[in-house]
Amino acid sequence: MPLRAGRRSVVVCLAALWAATGSAQDDGLRVFISADMEGLSGIAHSEMTSASGAEYGRGRDLMMSDVNAAIQGALDAGATEILVNDSHGSMRNVRVEQLLPPARLISHNSKPFGMMQGISGDFDAVFFIGYHARAGNPDGLMAHTGSGASIREIRVDGRPAGEGDMNALLAAHYGVPVALATGDEAFAKELGELLPDTEFVSVKRAIRRTTAELLHPEVTAGLIREAATRALESIPEPLPAPGPLVAVEIQYTRPDLAEIASLLPQIERIAPDTVRFEAGDMAEGYAVIRVLYRNLSE
Repeated sequence: MPLRAGRRSVVVCLAALWAATGSAQDDGLRVFISADMEGLSGIAHSEMTSASGAEYGRGRDLMMSDVNAAIQGALDAGATEILVNDSHGSMRNVRVEQLLPPARLISHNSKPFGMMQGISGDFDAVFFIGYHARAGNPDGLMAHTGSGASIREIRVDGRPAGEGDMNALLAAHYGVPVALATGDEAFAKELGELLPDTEFVSVKRAIRRTTAELLHPEVTAGLIREAATRALESIPEPLPAPGPLVAVEIQYTRPDLAEIASLLPQIERIAPDTVRFEAGDMAEGYAVIRVLYRNLSE
């Protein structure tokens, strides 16, 4: 009996905490942060972005620095709700105990909307932290799209789309603008074509695919914090939502992957290495894309 009472007390306390948090957020800004790793300050190679890498611990520390700088900048601008979605690899890179409160964290990669899990029309703005250029960009540091090396290009309604593009279009589906984006110079130039009114912070410049000229993390932390505040003081208009039908093409690096993908009834193989499908809206299209680039490996 005492154990049951204790459990009930904990549940009641947690419910009260969430209710109080929600009440405090009603009049404040709500910010969704999607945090990747390749475009973070101080990172130039995969030894810092892979859990098996010798310098992964350093990479996680650098991730916390950039993410917390964005959170602090949002708080400076009056944000009261901040949701961070860990968006790299295993999606267990952000240490929740080192996250600046009151930010909350979505962790692990078993989620249908991947890098954008948790996004909804309740948010006022989206931040992309630590992003990189799309696959095939010769000027991008560790440029790629999706998981591994299986994707050569993704096109949404005929336009090439990297992770930043797809995530911005999904945010547009919910009517939420991308207010801030950080990464390497090639990423900023690339995504800036889609988001000309977004605040960008370039934290490094690629020399080769895994070699970069890096700014000091203390410098970039200040730049990110200031940009986050500016971004929320003048939030851009959201992109027009894609649709009503969204056409997606995926070009793989191997024809056998396109062959396997085309076994699904809604997927059409339009070239030896390329498939195409139509979705009712961007949310549906995004979920299918994630299946086709994350779960299809052989």
